[in-house]
Amino acid sequence: MKAAVYCGPRDIQVKDVATPGIKANEILVKVHACGICGSDLHAYRIGMFEESLGRPLDEGLIMGHEFSGEVVEAGSEVEKFQVGDRVTGGGMGGFAEFISVAVDAKRPHLLPDTVSFEEGAMMEPLATSVHAVGLAKPTDGETVVILGVGIIGLGCIQVIRATAGGRIIAVDASERRLEMAQQLGADEVVNLTEVDPVEAVIEYTGGERPVEKFGVRGGNADVVIDSAGARASLNQGLTMLKQQNGRLVPVALFEDQPDLDVNQVVRKQVALQGSWAWTADDYLRGIKLVESGKIDREPLISHVFSLDEAPEAFATQARPDAAIKTLLKP
Repeated sequence: MKAAVYCGPRDIQVKDVATPGIKANEILVKVHACGICGSDLHAYRIGMFEESLGRPLDEGLIMGHEFSGEVVEAGSEVEKFQVGDRVTGGGMGGFAEFISVAVDAKRPHLLPDTVSFEEGAMMEPLATSVHAVGLAKPTDGETVVILGVGIIGLGCIQVIRATAGGRIIAVDASERRLEMAQQLGADEVVNLTEVDPVEAVIEYTGGERPVEKFGVRGGNADVVIDSAGARASLNQGLTMLKQQNGRLVPVALFEDQPDLDVNQVVRKQVALQGSWAWTADDYLRGIKLVESGKIDREPLISHVFSLDEAPEAFATQARPDAAIKTLLKP
């Protein structure tokens, strides 16, 4: 079969490799679409997480876990799926014509007939957004700041708009992504290349501009979700939060160790809650939100490439000014 093989940072090669076999508890899926994830980009840029992001080959590995496709073979112990089922998510190696997937309580999931394979490849990042919003617990009337509106941040906007009220402020450096944030329901957008994002959020939320006790300044945001993963973003988020009992939820992975002003955490009594991946319930909830029409993932697909174009696809996704979500289709 044909596959896009990761051979090292900035080195994606299209090769013919063996089609994976399956074990008794696995299914073989013909891949219809697979998205390039932010974690895939960490490996692509600097080799980060490469040991855990793909199916290893003798030389290189096949990444890709945001996939959708059709079951073409099922192992002898598999009862949940049968040949012909449409499925989404669950394994590593989706940048290929076929992927083997172990079946367990968490993955994979049936894809409704009314949801396209392209949207099916967008379910895994949506589940991550569902998880982050669930931990942030925004309620009607609260103000939520989303730092970084790539696919996870935009998904958080979609989930909040579909499930809760309140005000959303989106912060990013990409005008294209900020325009999408507005389209999806952000009330205010802040381009950090044009203004100081902290000052802008303080102004938008009616926070306190003077230096307060112990040198701690205050915005008036109730929640900050950090899906940017920039070195300074955690401290920016802390300053944007209200003076007492705000919630900071980092969902991004950081290539550089971030700064963290612990005095702000203590003085403001911030609830700091990391958000990692998703649960099976998050995934199913995301599918239902799309199936019901409350969330539309199609507008977030900015580029579609064939497997033969995988090197160009990765280069495109690595440019935040160019891409929101890039899919590969065998």
